[in-house]
Amino acid sequence: MLAVDYRTKLDQLIHSIDWKIKIPDEWADYFEDTGRPTAFADDQRHNQRLKIRTCGILWFEKAIPMKSRTRDPVGIYTRDFSRQGTGFLSPCEIYPEEHVRIVLSTFWVQLRVARARRINSQCYEIGAVLSRQHEPGSDAFFSDPHPVSV
Repeated sequence: MLAVDYRTKLDQLIHSIDWKIKIPDEWADYFEDTGRPTAFADDQRHNQRLKIRTCGILWFEKAIPMKSRTRDPVGIYTRDFSRQGTGFLSPCEIYPEEHVRIVLSTFWVQLRVARARRINSQCYEIGAVLSRQHEPGSDAFFSDPHPVSV
């Protein structure tokens, strides 16, 4: 029953928020590009990444001191996942050392942002390190279920 409530709440949020993110026109096949990314010679990653393209909901848990953040949910698109981190697209820049929570259909995570790259004025590529992974549950939707300390 709890998983049904989780999925229902997530679907309601996905359909109710203002999706401000705009991926570039040349990325028209963005959601079709899934699976293992092509390896390249200078790749220094510790863990293999897997491209998983879907939408999710983000909340800010801890902002940098000079930036105020909304308490409202933000729509994001996932890029890829590894055992220790994830990449996603955001409609706004998120700075290194900020902490966010992302709720997805089968789990939710708390992350520490490691890098950000501007794609366009409404699309930023964010790389983040996993702090905690959680099973689906109603606590994913509270404003601060498990504060992440720095």
